[in-house]
Amino acid sequence: MISWMKITNGTEKYKKFRELYQEFIYQGYRVEKKEDGIDVTYDFCIPNLAEFHPFWHFPTIYNEENEEKKEALDKLFFSLGMVELISYWKVTCSPKVTISCGYLSKEQALWWKKLYFHGLGEFFYVNHIDAKEQDFMELEYKEQKAAPVFLSKEDVKGCLVPIGGGKDSIVSLEILKHCKEMELTVFSVNRIKAVQEVIDLCEEKVGDIKVKRVLDKNLLELNKQGYLNGHTPFSAIVAFSSVITALLNGKRYIALSNETSANESTVKNSTVNHQYSKSFQFEQDFCWYLDTLVDTKIKYFSLLRPLTEIQIAKIFAVQAKRYHQAFRSCNAGSKQGIWCCNCPKCLFVYIILSPFLSKRELHAIFGQELLEKEEMDRYFRELTGIDENKPFECVGTRSEVLAALKYFIEQQSVLKQELPLLVKRYQDFILDQGGNLKQLLKEFCDDHAVPDSFIEYVKQAIK
Repeated sequence: MISWMKITNGTEKYKKFRELYQEFIYQGYRVEKKEDGIDVTYDFCIPNLAEFHPFWHFPTIYNEENEEKKEALDKLFFSLGMVELISYWKVTCSPKVTISCGYLSKEQALWWKKLYFHGLGEFFYVNHIDAKEQDFMELEYKEQKAAPVFLSKEDVKGCLVPIGGGKDSIVSLEILKHCKEMELTVFSVNRIKAVQEVIDLCEEKVGDIKVKRVLDKNLLELNKQGYLNGHTPFSAIVAFSSVITALLNGKRYIALSNETSANESTVKNSTVNHQYSKSFQFEQDFCWYLDTLVDTKIKYFSLLRPLTEIQIAKIFAVQAKRYHQAFRSCNAGSKQGIWCCNCPKCLFVYIILSPFLSKRELHAIFGQELLEKEEMDRYFRELTGIDENKPFECVGTRSEVLAALKYFIEQQSVLKQELPLLVKRYQDFILDQGGNLKQLLKEFCDDHAVPDSFIEYVKQAIK
């Protein structure tokens, strides 16, 4: 095989690959019943380059006699393949994607193209690819009018809570524990150490579901050879896999932990958003799409959507102390169960917690003073808006970061303590641009889909 490592220009690769590999094929998927659940294997192909066979395992007690449920699951398994294929299509960005299995309506096909384009916004931006939504991909599919399966015998109860190991899903657990009538089941895809440690501390859970996802090794090999690579909308994969998990295990609600801050673009004055599939727009779109597949009592929503990152940080700092040594929000270190203390995510979490935790408490979590590190200067500028673009990480808004830092400066002044290096360097900018933290902590966003039975618990958490 050709190695493309020497070609670093993303635009050049994009054009060349689209010329060489003009078609990507979603060939099919195989569903197998096992004693402990359901295995699903997908079949993708880029002719003259590679085949891919990613694999999923869903734990369940499967009711083979319920034909409605089987039909609904089949539609969901097909749809999971539609979002899974993004990771494989992006290696060549083939101009044509042929769907050889399943059916789509025209509206559903447009939905997928929207997800692919905006979910790959960061991928296109970082690789310097000038993709256009109208022609970056042609979907060829078997057309059929959407006809959702009605689950007449559906028996669902309780709440499924996806856990990522960070502070947000912990705050969801802390809010939901007050809802005594709601049984909590935790859920994760490819369980890592940080997630397990958080789950071990959750005494309120009644169930724990581990879903397994295995990437095809051919994808990893092509990445090594220099084919196109980059960020994909993982939260969209969580969305589909969580609905499948809920349906297989009889869960009524799926409570995500995506906040209103996720709606802000990463690249200023653009639609490029690292957190697109965590945004309220995607949440609304996903619920619409789910309604075209299955008529179900299952409700997918983000419990924290009315809140901002700064509010979540306060709830976590004050009400979730038992998790302070276990949580990990650092993508670079979470698999090893550590904070790397050298990335923008570590710096953001440190800053957003600084109004609510003492230096001693912060040091107990991170092991060092991140605001004293010269090498964090670039990330500090990006997080505060001194530089135009935010880091490509799941971080809060620029205004929240500035408000947290302004409050931190004021508190340090009261305590007569010297400011750390980075705060001192940009003190004037922070004081000039920073808003009122106390006012931000009172805000409540009305653009949400939280069911009425949960909303009072969310409001109580910020009082």
